[in-house]
Amino acid sequence: MFVDEAAEPPQTGASFTPLAELEKSPDPKAGLYIHSRTGAVTKVAIPRDCLAFQTGEALEVITKGKFKAVPHFVRGAGAGLGGKIARNTLAVFTQPNLWEKVDGERDFAAFAKGIVEKNH
Repeated sequence: MFVDEAAEPPQTGASFTPLAELEKSPDPKAGLYIHSRTGAVTKVAIPRDCLAFQTGEALEVITKGKFKAVPHFVRGAGAGLGGKIARNTLAVFTQPNLWEKVDGERDFAAFAKGIVEKNH
């Protein structure tokens, strides 16, 4: 969901009015990208009335590769393109309990710590 914050400033307080959603990003290069299984970088176009599910590395490890993790990144709008455009998305993470084993050696707490260290 893209919102022009110059036209619709962020609201504070207990009540708010719905924001006008832009039809699309003013920057066609902005959005979600994935690395395909061949290594190609591909922009993903998710229709406005659809949900997308991204599988992560924990699911790949737990299923011994039956499900594959999808490396991905988000590219923001380029400087000066469209003013103050906000990209709004809702990420919901589903994961095992911290003490659950993801493989023969690690519980999810150790696995997650390794992922954070690798990516930050």
